[in-house]
Amino acid sequence: MLGGLINRLKRKKVSPKTRKKSSKEDAEYILLYGTQSGNTQTMAKAFFKGLLAEGKKVFMDELDNYSLYENATHLIIFTSTYGVGGPPSNGNYFEDLIKEKEPLNPLKFSVVAFGSTSFPEFCQFGVDVDKWLESVSGFERFIPLVKINEQSISDIRSWLSLWNRTSGMEVQIGLKDIGKKKSKIEDFIVLENPEINEDNTSLIKLRPKNQISFQSGDLLGIIPEGSQKPRMYSIARIGDDIHLSVKKHDKGICSRFLCNLQKEDIVVASLERNESFHFVPDAPSVWLIGNGTGIAPYLGMMEENQHSPLKLIWGGRTESSFHIYKPYADKAIKHGRMEKYELALSREGNSKYVQDILAEEENEVARALESGAVFMLCGSMAMQDSVLKVLNKITNDKLDRAISSFMNNGQILKDCY
Repeated sequence: MLGGLINRLKRKKVSPKTRKKSSKEDAEYILLYGTQSGNTQTMAKAFFKGLLAEGKKVFMDELDNYSLYENATHLIIFTSTYGVGGPPSNGNYFEDLIKEKEPLNPLKFSVVAFGSTSFPEFCQFGVDVDKWLESVSGFERFIPLVKINEQSISDIRSWLSLWNRTSGMEVQIGLKDIGKKKSKIEDFIVLENPEINEDNTSLIKLRPKNQISFQSGDLLGIIPEGSQKPRMYSIARIGDDIHLSVKKHDKGICSRFLCNLQKEDIVVASLERNESFHFVPDAPSVWLIGNGTGIAPYLGMMEENQHSPLKLIWGGRTESSFHIYKPYADKAIKHGRMEKYELALSREGNSKYVQDILAEEENEVARALESGAVFMLCGSMAMQDSVLKVLNKITNDKLDRAISSFMNNGQILKDCY
């Protein structure tokens, strides 16, 4: 009994209120921010609090105050871009500083760049910072450069998932900490929650008790009992109802809660707009690419599409894994809202993943991107990384253009985690 108590105490998070920031001499994690309007600083503060809650020794400062740090092991940069690809007002001298002051100890670096794809030089200063650090002796990359478009919730969620997976931490960031309005909590009625399939996956249908504005690609925030932070699920809107797909995990508090719901139960949750992952109705064509439960928002997009040639590429274990989604796809094809779908099955026939289909259809992919097609990615981060790698090869080989140019003009949309 005493041993169990000790273990629980060991696992208990350190409250940021009881953990003060360290000095730059003592800190292991150095968090520097470059900001013009203050938004990036707000995001940096939120991550700073998350690291403190993990019990880490953290020091936060402005980019132009870069110095030598005696005990630092990680350098984390949050920065915006100002003007035509230039630095924000507190980042003008950072390049010179890192070249003049070689780290006392090897520093693992991570850069998070903030910007807007509405500007041609999207996140350019963050790209430059990343290249400078890579070229200077004493710095070692920890995770790849990540770009955040207009404080996108899905982009932030994807980056945080990458950080936690790589570092082994469980850093959490509250939406209120990143300048978002506090979410309004709503009641939702369970309309349908069938038995989980062979992949432990269920397709749950909910209806808001009150009239709410939302659309496919938005996020439903579920706060399970015993947790203070919401678990976010990408959703479909069909009629006035929410459809979401959930994979039940043995140790997943939220997934077990959702999969055990009964018809007419009430779910308390919030809805977050996710404008960077909404369907683009006027695109020349749209490719929906996903794996597992990442198909959820696409079920609603199939329903709402009126004019764009639409194609789905979905990855799962077996063909029967797709059965719970098949009625949606068949209906969309029958009514002319989708041209076709292709399945990449990893445990049936010739093992295949979604990126393999894209590679096989490289000429069609290249023509689609060149014509302005939108490619939407939803599912695991591993899938996203593999798909982007293939797309980058296709755009370079076939179009002599880097994939970043298509990302910058809004042709590649992501909601992966």
